[in-house]
Amino acid sequence: MDGRRRRVGSPDLSYGDSAGIARNRSVILRTIHGYYKEALDALPLEDMPELSPWLLDAGVCFGFADPVTNIVANTLCFLSENYGEADHEGATADILRLLPDKNGEPEPDGTKKRKRKAKEAAMSREEVLSKIGAGNTPSSQSQEARTIAERSLDGLVMFLTSYFCYLPSWDALRYLCLAKADLLVAVRLIEIDRCYDKEDGFCIGSYAAKTALKYAALSARQPNASDFYSISLASRLKLITQAVLADRLSAEKIRWLSRMLKKTTYKLEDLDNPMLVADERVHSCCHSNAIGEKVPGGLTISLRSVLLDRIHSHYLKAISHIPTQDVRFCYHRGLVNAGYCYGPLDPVANIIVNTIWYDTTFPALENLEVDMICTSTFVRVESRSLSGLINHLLTCIPEISEHEAMVYLLKNNLEVKRAIQMARSEGCDISDSDISAYKVAAIGSFHPEVEAYIVFVTQHLPSVQSTVKSLLKLPNTLSSSDVHQIFTLLCPSNCNPAKPLKANLEMVDELSSDALEMFGRFKEDFIFQQNFLRKKIETALKNKVLSFMFFLFCCDELGLSLFSLLYIATIFVPS
Repeated sequence: MDGRRRRVGSPDLSYGDSAGIARNRSVILRTIHGYYKEALDALPLEDMPELSPWLLDAGVCFGFADPVTNIVANTLCFLSENYGEADHEGATADILRLLPDKNGEPEPDGTKKRKRKAKEAAMSREEVLSKIGAGNTPSSQSQEARTIAERSLDGLVMFLTSYFCYLPSWDALRYLCLAKADLLVAVRLIEIDRCYDKEDGFCIGSYAAKTALKYAALSARQPNASDFYSISLASRLKLITQAVLADRLSAEKIRWLSRMLKKTTYKLEDLDNPMLVADERVHSCCHSNAIGEKVPGGLTISLRSVLLDRIHSHYLKAISHIPTQDVRFCYHRGLVNAGYCYGPLDPVANIIVNTIWYDTTFPALENLEVDMICTSTFVRVESRSLSGLINHLLTCIPEISEHEAMVYLLKNNLEVKRAIQMARSEGCDISDSDISAYKVAAIGSFHPEVEAYIVFVTQHLPSVQSTVKSLLKLPNTLSSSDVHQIFTLLCPSNCNPAKPLKANLEMVDELSSDALEMFGRFKEDFIFQQNFLRKKIETALKNKVLSFMFFLFCCDELGLSLFSLLYIATIFVPS
């Protein structure tokens, strides 16, 4: 067999449209059907008729090899351990029992009847192919009338949506179209689009990969779904792949492959890296425009979620650099009101500087000590940060779209300066108006003090920026004295003694009695939840039973983020 891959066309980009989804599924199923034809050409069905029903029942095309090798390997996993060493009829007895008689009822054991069933099981390749497409396999009722090709597609989609956060099924279908239904090629394309670092790349030994593969097997209704894990294939990946794709397999080679796939003794570090082999298929198997192609426009929503995840990690890092007591007593207010991650520094440093500046310039009228930050508040500041970053970039690079701005941010780890440099190197026209860019960013993020922030970030911060950067000394944790020094440097009178920045202390309209009562209830509810969680965590820590399940229980009961609970825990856990 030549191992050629056929053209299937580009994916339908109509976002979430039922017709587009149906078209993509149809394209992928045609591709998968071609893989089954190649697998059937490689298998000796005439000599081993029992392979046909196992292929139709368990030969899914997903795993850690190419689709054809996966089909063959998943089929051979059900061969008897002693196949070929005992009577041929005895070796096939179990599979023949699965086949109904002419009246649709299973027949009792018996040599003559097994012989007749073996003859009936010897289907031609055309018959097997028709069953792959027609949905009338012997186990069609237990598989909800889905063919093995359809169940393979279900498993492919389940794997991608389980392994990658925020990837909806219609986006998974687009990647499978680009990858021509090759699972690891699709994984690699998503990693490229999401700018994964090398250390964050796909690893077959990871818990995420094992879990995603198990979910895929369950979705495909695999007979061995509970222990479906093709790491044994990876132990001899190149050798097995070459054997399957080289030529038509003999019965002897089938037995050898079956024994290889059943081996369970291996060392993870000695396994062939399936992604290295997949990288070769990315270039030879995908259509020519897949590599380096911009993320399809329909992926904007999932891309936004990925960026928000990155922003969330930056906020966690920023909070971990500020002493816990300082956050609890003072800077929690500045963090949620104006601690955005845009500015002239890197995202983590911007969060710290913007937080301290706001609390310095616009101090609270009443101090409030807190032990947690609620989910809705934290999600809001993260979402507004992303809006500010996008608006900043769109102002500096007017010719790009919002989606392209998000791609630049993803590729440059949310650092606007690096994103602008990349766009300039790619020939984009750049606007040099920092004032306009920061103003648009502040307005887009609903900054509480737009004008004051523009003056600070364009006039005052540059005069002390080098000193502030030296004090941050990231990734080291700041001391209270470091925070106080930054506080002093960012104080309006010290930033520019000639033109001190006046805090906006204008009188506001007095709140009505109803409004005051409402805010009072909000505060009481917050303090109640905070005290409840504090007592529970203190008790759990004393008893040394603080567990992940406890976190999940509290999150579910009170609607709090895992971050909120972890933040409380840092108050009590010794450093």
